Amino acid sequence: VDAPQLGRREKDMRSKYTEAISNVQATRGDKVDRSGGAAKAISSFIDPCLCWDDLPWFRSITKMPIVLKGIQRVEDVLKAIECGHVQGVVLSNHGGRQLEFARSSVEILAEVMPVLQQKGLENAIEIYIDGGIRRGTDVIKALCLGARGVGLGRPWLYAMSTYGEAGVVRAMQLLKDEVAANMRLIGVTKLSELNTSFLDIRGLFSHISGVPTDNLALAAYDSLTAPKSRL
Repeated sequence: VDAPQLGRREKDMRSKYTEAISNVQATRGDKVDRSGGAAKAISSFIDPCLCWDDLPWFRSITKMPIVLKGIQRVEDVLKAIECGHVQGVVLSNHGGRQLEFARSSVEILAEVMPVLQQKGLENAIEIYIDGGIRRGTDVIKALCLGARGVGLGRPWLYAMSTYGEAGVVRAMQLLKDEVAANMRLIGVTKLSELNTSFLDIRGLFSHISGVPTDNLALAAYDSLTAPKSRL
């Protein structure tokens, strides 16, 4: 629900996209907008009309748990609980690639859990987060704040693209080892022992720090070539 339409991904737009459309869109012929890059070209099937009123229909066609991914406000978490059709939510800003200046998922988590605990709803729905999880300490921070689990994307993509399946297995083992080692270092033996007393979050909501380096744009893509000077 964090992508009713794609954000303006300017590097994708400059790169264009000329490959054949995905199987998901095969029934639509070749009416695909390739001017916005790969992400836009393969996402034309997104329905921007999806809303809370659609949840009863989803519940009517499946017995599987329904999890909403892309929640970014406490109010929406409470609404998901109130509607009664959702078993979990994933707090996410879509990797920061959608709405500029959207808050990080860990910041939203730190705001959501105290409200749920105050209302006695901390066990009414499962809370997950994704975005920015790179090390075992990141996993522990999320669990301490009350998340049931975390999601990872780019670490697996990097591992797969470089080393294949073996790379993904190795990355998973590294993450597991880091979690175990850091649990020992803070003196806990079970995940259930993790809580906010292990964290210092006093600066989490402070937005007065300098603008961080955009490592995703600067390091994860081929650099753009500046035009030659005509002086």
